[in-house]
Amino acid sequence: MERLPTHIPGLDAILSGGLPIHSTTLISGGPGSGKTVLASQIIFRNIQPPQKALFVSTVSEPLGRILRYMQEFSFFQPDLVPETVQYEDIGPDLLQGNGVRAVQRLEELLLQHNPEFLVIDSIRSLSALSESPAVSRRNLFRLAALLSALPCNTLLVGEYQPHEFATTVEASIVDNILLLNRREAGLHEQRVLTVEKLRGSEYIPGEHTFRISRDGLTIFPRFTTPPTPAAYTPGRSYAPTGIPGLDDEMLPGGLLRGTIALLVGDPGVGKTVTALHFLLNGIKQGEAGLYISFQEDPNQLAQIARNFGFDIDALTAGGKLTMLYASPVELDIDEHVQKMLTAIQQIGARRVVIDSIGDLEAGAHGSPDRYFNFVYSLAQWLKNNGITSMFTGEMSGLFGSELTLTGRGVSHIADTILLLRYTELDGEIRRAFTVLAARGSDHSKQVREYLISEKEGPRIGAPLHHTFSMLNPTQRKA
Repeated sequence: MERLPTHIPGLDAILSGGLPIHSTTLISGGPGSGKTVLASQIIFRNIQPPQKALFVSTVSEPLGRILRYMQEFSFFQPDLVPETVQYEDIGPDLLQGNGVRAVQRLEELLLQHNPEFLVIDSIRSLSALSESPAVSRRNLFRLAALLSALPCNTLLVGEYQPHEFATTVEASIVDNILLLNRREAGLHEQRVLTVEKLRGSEYIPGEHTFRISRDGLTIFPRFTTPPTPAAYTPGRSYAPTGIPGLDDEMLPGGLLRGTIALLVGDPGVGKTVTALHFLLNGIKQGEAGLYISFQEDPNQLAQIARNFGFDIDALTAGGKLTMLYASPVELDIDEHVQKMLTAIQQIGARRVVIDSIGDLEAGAHGSPDRYFNFVYSLAQWLKNNGITSMFTGEMSGLFGSELTLTGRGVSHIADTILLLRYTELDGEIRRAFTVLAARGSDHSKQVREYLISEKEGPRIGAPLHHTFSMLNPTQRKA
């Protein structure tokens, strides 16, 4: 099927390349959701003289107001108005003649300009100002018949919600339906786009978040599981962590390359230090790395690294390391994952740290299923690309917390599970380390002391005896 690229960031990926050419699309949604901006952006991103575009306003969207606000966006090209992009107002025609006169005026404009693109904003006025549903249906079907006979890409803008699609003529006569909406997400607002209909074509279903800036809409396709997970073929090659005692005693050889390790532990027990050493020791071995943080900004992490003899600034300048930080308060996971993948590709990262995986839940805006599906999809993408990764996760209590991701077992995403906890021994608080699981690899079953010093960094110590169980009964089920 021949397609018309929208040239809107993220949207063509969702639409499998764009809208079917010469089709009719209903851009629906609530007030202020971005419908007019989307329609205008598609026009100005596509139109090229001698092509013509016709933008028809109605009583709900006065022409003067549309032009005033559209000029604030960078995609608006005033030099194309009015020769290439023609604006017309049929509001006066709608207010008389029971809608018939407005349809006649539309027919005249279409035959006069023969446009490549047509926008009617808002199409709902055509039915709202008709004296009866029968008249409204006749007018809309008459318009649909005309559009089907013309080689025109049509965008109908209207304030429709999903529950209305089954009963409105507008939804039945179009080939495609895009739904834009706004909703509260914690302390801020979130904008989402869904494809409700795309005739004869595949698309990425579900909700896709987007932002509106001076450049118009930027859409972030929902991150999905790679379609061919069979490409994930981990070998017997190992990625050493560089932590003494871990690679040679607890987890011989280190982590299997192309796998996910989950490092879970108490607050402040040393997860960040461990993850940093895994990443920075990998860079010493020639493997570029990406550190993704949500709690500590890159300046704090750089100071921690300097304490152990690593020069973060030099590694970053050399193109071997990227430190990517985002606040969990304003996080949107689908937007942030695009930054992750871009950073990985820019430096050719072979190791990735996410500190911590639980902070991504805030970016799922209260949806445990969306959070888990995102983490699973991200893990599969990393594995398919042969990237060795370490995710950290925090346990909420000193001596108890379920070792799960939002109620689901970590075995769904992790190949190796490392547990780092505090314990009391001989009247002192010590760190205890154990390997709970290492899929496809042998590992020690011992509980060992975990030592951290600025001089030597982290290292595995001697076995711990007569200490509490590392797992409580609920954790053993994870």
